[in-house]
Amino acid sequence: MLSLKIFFRERKFFAPAFLYACFALVFSTWIIYIPHLAAKLQISEGQIGTALFFSSVGSFVMIPLANRLIDILGVGRQAFVGFILYAFSLYGIMLAPSYLWLIAALFCYGMMSSIFSIAVNSLIAEIEKRAGKYIMTGSHGFWSIGGIIGASVGGYIAGKFGMPLLHVTVLLLIILPIHFWLRKEYVHIKGEAREEGEKRTTPWRPLMAVAVIGMIMMASEGAIADWSGLYLKKVVMIKPQYLGMGYAFFAVGMTIGRFNGDGLSLRFGSWKLLLIAIGVSLAGLLLVLTTHFIAAFAGFVVIGLGFSVIVPEIYRLVSNMPGVRASDGISLIAASSNVGFLTGPVVLGFVAEIYSLFVSFIVLTAFVSIAFIIALIKRE
Repeated sequence: MLSLKIFFRERKFFAPAFLYACFALVFSTWIIYIPHLAAKLQISEGQIGTALFFSSVGSFVMIPLANRLIDILGVGRQAFVGFILYAFSLYGIMLAPSYLWLIAALFCYGMMSSIFSIAVNSLIAEIEKRAGKYIMTGSHGFWSIGGIIGASVGGYIAGKFGMPLLHVTVLLLIILPIHFWLRKEYVHIKGEAREEGEKRTTPWRPLMAVAVIGMIMMASEGAIADWSGLYLKKVVMIKPQYLGMGYAFFAVGMTIGRFNGDGLSLRFGSWKLLLIAIGVSLAGLLLVLTTHFIAAFAGFVVIGLGFSVIVPEIYRLVSNMPGVRASDGISLIAASSNVGFLTGPVVLGFVAEIYSLFVSFIVLTAFVSIAFIIALIKRE
């Protein structure tokens, strides 16, 4: 695992990677309190879905401004300040006294998420260029670690005590001092400067193929997250206590893949690795479509392995394209990926309602096949 050695050998690489772990810890803390908030505000699953949609909308509308802020603050300072804003936005969610307040709080949460996520991905891209080291995929691996800790330990605490405000406060008291301590490793990094008088333009043409792949694969990742449990229940028909295992196996595959992805990228190159990763994802989807429970569980692991390197590799690819500023490319990919993440689960739900959930997973496989064809053409 090339990335892990790099991170634990030098603090300048560990510090920005730690931001990803913190990102996931904050995200998972909000997610585990959804049932608590639903009961507190007496809202339905449909209303929760609407509220979550506003979080994504907030994230989407903030992308252009988040990119512009990088010119003012620099990627390092924006990542530092952005995480603080993102972390404290949890209080708005947990304090929500009404459904409309929750929607507004989630919209703000989504906005802060964009400010932070675009900065931290641009920061990693800049560090890679300066150091000549591959750490993008491994840094995303720290997201997986943070998510596992936040969902498991945090989930136990939430279920045991049910005190969200105290939970958030203790979490921030633990991670913010470390955040302040590590900031000196990256806060001075400005990122790629824009030439004086240079106009901000959206680099659509060179990034179109990558943007489409990102949109398809993020739509697929969102669909796996939202529909894997229901697919196992209604199509594979496994026992209720095992319904969460599909996404758990997917997460395991993602974690393993991300801590090996940088070495694979160094060996194969970005386009070839994307092609291999999408091909692996397709193999996993075909296993899931067998509807046999062992094959389905194995399929979710394989899908996770394939998906694990795709988004980090896309960020690396666009940040190194000639004539494209890293933050410009990353913000465009973030926008297109966000569209996919927003619409993918909805489209699959629509197909499932008209036909069946099995057919919706066939449609998902077809879309991933399109991404594979695009990567194959670009590779050649």
